[in-house]
Amino acid sequence: MKIKYLSQIPSGKEVIIKDVLGCQGFKHRLYGLGIFPGEKVLVFKNDRGPIILKVGNTKLALGRGQAQKILVEEL
Repeated sequence: MKIKYLSQIPSGKEVIIKDVLGCQGFKHRLYGLGIFPGEKVLVFKNDRGPIILKVGNTKLALGRGQAQKILVEEL
């Protein structure tokens, strides 16, 4: 499978987080939300505006700039 940025994944696809780029503060914030390497997430909505993810039973909104720092692999 090919590694992509989270912002490139269409709505309805499940992915596995491979890596989070950026400073430690950014990584710590995402890890606290359940977005960390090895975690499976669903790209609930990715058309315009923020990207909506489903992590477990929780939906989260991420800005496109943030999504450009998250490397994923499609399932």
